[in-house]
Amino acid sequence: MTSSLLSSHLDQISICASSISDLPFSRPKPFTNALLTHHDITALIRDTEQHERALFSIAPPPVPSKSQIQQISSTFTTSASRSISTTNTQRPPRRHTAVAAVLGGDLYRKTRTGHSGKQSKGDIDVELLLRGAEKLCRVYPIPGAFDRIGELRNRYAQLSANIAHYEERVAMQSAQLDNLHQNHDDYDQDDYDYQDDHFEPTVHMSKDDLVNEEEEIRALEDKKRALQSRVSSMERDIEGLTR
Repeated sequence: MTSSLLSSHLDQISICASSISDLPFSRPKPFTNALLTHHDITALIRDTEQHERALFSIAPPPVPSKSQIQQISSTFTTSASRSISTTNTQRPPRRHTAVAAVLGGDLYRKTRTGHSGKQSKGDIDVELLLRGAEKLCRVYPIPGAFDRIGELRNRYAQLSANIAHYEERVAMQSAQLDNLHQNHDDYDQDDYDYQDDHFEPTVHMSKDDLVNEEEEIRALEDKKRALQSRVSSMERDIEGLTR
């Protein structure tokens, strides 16, 4: 009896499906097609340039970090519905949408923060900003921009090499100065009445020599600060170029 009831229901469903398929439906019209499909709006207007197409593009979302993934998963376990609603309601930033579309989500996020994660806290990744500026200039050509970017890259490389050189020199001078101070303290504590005849005398520097060493170290530190200020000014120039 159960099988007969089930077969009657199946027959009824089949008849209804056949009747629905035979109904005369009109073909999709322009409004329906516009809602159901994704068209390149710039192709409907005219032949557009790359920078014009970027105005109608949306940047892909950046790749979430591990901490964000863990936070989303923990939030989902406690409140699944609220997590899904907040995730779906997030929208890309309305400002700088064309710039984000050209750079891409990940590079755009890094250029906004100014570092790629490899630098220590407070340092700016100049090479990252220059790469973003080059990518923007390929879409939005600016006369002389590539030459300016090349000059900034060479200048940054030279300043980085100079800073590394002077940092190494300051470290070496500081170590020598500490050694001289240690030898001077040991010399003051020696007992002059007890000396070995076969002991070779140690050459000690005078106070004037120590003062000269300290002045040289201070001069090197001043040069280091001057180079760092030049790097900071160059970073400000790069930030102005990327805006």
